[in-house]
Amino acid sequence: MTQTRLTRRGFSRLLAGASAAALAACSKPTPGPKTIKLGRDVCEHCNMIVSELRYAAQSWDPKRGRARVYDDIGCLITYVTLNGEIDDPGAPLWVADGSVTANNGWLDARAASYRDGFQTPMGHGFAAAPAGVWPIGFTAMTAAVRKKALCEPTKAT
Repeated sequence: MTQTRLTRRGFSRLLAGASAAALAACSKPTPGPKTIKLGRDVCEHCNMIVSELRYAAQSWDPKRGRARVYDDIGCLITYVTLNGEIDDPGAPLWVADGSVTANNGWLDARAASYRDGFQTPMGHGFAAAPAGVWPIGFTAMTAAVRKKALCEPTKAT
């Protein structure tokens, strides 16, 4: 019977591999928006295919460690309102920069400015821009979306 002897080099490699595996298993994904695949990604709220980036939005799902995608800013607001995440400042929300079509960057939804009157995928009508570019703030936009979507809590509830 032959016996295999573990050398120092072998032990060091084994220890390094085990440490790397343990760190990978314990690490959590960093919250951040994902790259949207137009025509393939589906809205978390309405299940429609995301077709226009300028009206898209995202939120972070901490349980799954991934971004949720929405085809319309109104879908984002409705979803996070119905799921109790709208008032949680620790729940990241992102909106596409609809002011510059060439940029297509992501903005913090709570810090962005908004304008109404657009023909958006689900008809909520809002697009986002960097803070101060457009006249409507996050709170006013949220109230308008809630009113339009009829999900604003009433005194009877």
